[in-house]
Amino acid sequence: MADATHRSPFGAALARALRGGWRLFTLRRADPRDFEPSPELFALLVALDIALLFVFAFALVGFHGELNLYELPRAFMFVPLVLALGLTATRVDAGAALLRLPVALAATGLYFTVLTSGMYLLAQWQWLPFTEAYWSYFDYLSMAWSGAVVVLAAITLVSGGALARACLAVAGIVVLVLPSLWLPLGLIWVPRYDDRASYATGSFHSLAAESSFYAQHGALDRALADIQPSRPGVADIYLVAAALYAGEDVFMKEVRALAALFRDRFDAEGRTVMLVNNPKTIDEFPVASVTSLRETLLQVAGAMNADEDVLVLYLTSHGSENHELAVDFRPLRLAPVTPEVVKAALDEAGIKWRVIIVSACYSGGFIEPLKDEHTLVITAAAADRKSFGCGYASDATYLARALFGQALRETWSFERAFEKARAAIETWEREKNYEPSHPQMYVGTRIRDKLADVERRLAASKTAGK
Repeated sequence: MADATHRSPFGAALARALRGGWRLFTLRRADPRDFEPSPELFALLVALDIALLFVFAFALVGFHGELNLYELPRAFMFVPLVLALGLTATRVDAGAALLRLPVALAATGLYFTVLTSGMYLLAQWQWLPFTEAYWSYFDYLSMAWSGAVVVLAAITLVSGGALARACLAVAGIVVLVLPSLWLPLGLIWVPRYDDRASYATGSFHSLAAESSFYAQHGALDRALADIQPSRPGVADIYLVAAALYAGEDVFMKEVRALAALFRDRFDAEGRTVMLVNNPKTIDEFPVASVTSLRETLLQVAGAMNADEDVLVLYLTSHGSENHELAVDFRPLRLAPVTPEVVKAALDEAGIKWRVIIVSACYSGGFIEPLKDEHTLVITAAAADRKSFGCGYASDATYLARALFGQALRETWSFERAFEKARAAIETWEREKNYEPSHPQMYVGTRIRDKLADVERRLAASKTAGK
């Protein structure tokens, strides 16, 4: 066939294949002549892809690793599948070379390997703190992207009828893209057996480590066993604080700081429970989830006097436009926290007096479902606005920094503290030229009087030196 009558110098053929692969990767039409249907070129491109996988895995694991023989068949699974697609292309276009489409997709695959492996590496090094929480979304995006590349390659590099090429594109998605959903490729260079537990503790897969498994066994029961009972005649404050997102330390940091503030300033020693998703605290705190939050509220309610005591519930994470708080701790698949989930858990527990503080983007969407006459709700943003201050290097979100780091250290009033915090947040956002987040507060008619009683008690205790 005409495709095989002339061979370019090998280096030039490789350069053209990489150029054409880049065009396909960026979803632009490539010239079929860029992909010489050479067995040697196809073999080299596959070898380069395996080499890149090894280099990225080695950069992640280091010298103290070993070859993962179980992943090699998965790494080479692309070869027979793409050759089968190339054979199908020759049935669609009688003049097509069997290896033209495989060479094109192998060249494009190099860029996908650099992107996905590079993102994973940077996330593990915590240079891309958002990646962990949204890694599944990134997986779906890369699959959709690769599917678009397969479709583009099938309809532009192969001649023939439109229907036949469309069927070829669908076949390409089925045999090349969907297997990555069913059988995702792991590392081909992994920590040695004796080092895998320590590697897992600092990675996306920290909960998979044996030590983590046993540390979490009974962790929630131990934390709840320390809750002190209500004191007769005293309006005690109970705090439940949940850091729902494992990908950034900021949520864990502010929950720690909040608990210390309430123990020292709000007389909540022995009445504080922390649920934390973070690889660094697996041995210290129970994991935060819808289930652990519900169980915690039930147990805390059992220690409270429903008529006298007040629960402060603090939730911090990333929020979505449909008002869901991300609950993330790989490899667990955890349900998001929604306003309806929170209301149902509080109602089930029978907790009457509630102060609910939500630090997340779009958290204003929690107010309407949660408000009643016995409840105060504070949110970091309006229902249609983002909030600020998260990030791996941050010590607190803007709301936590302003409310807990400053305002509540000067007053016991949540209402006055919110007004001060809102003014501080507006100043910080103006300085950064951020779109205003518009923090929100709702105060029920009866909770105002209850909190005023608590404020007077705390102020009197401070005056008396207690």
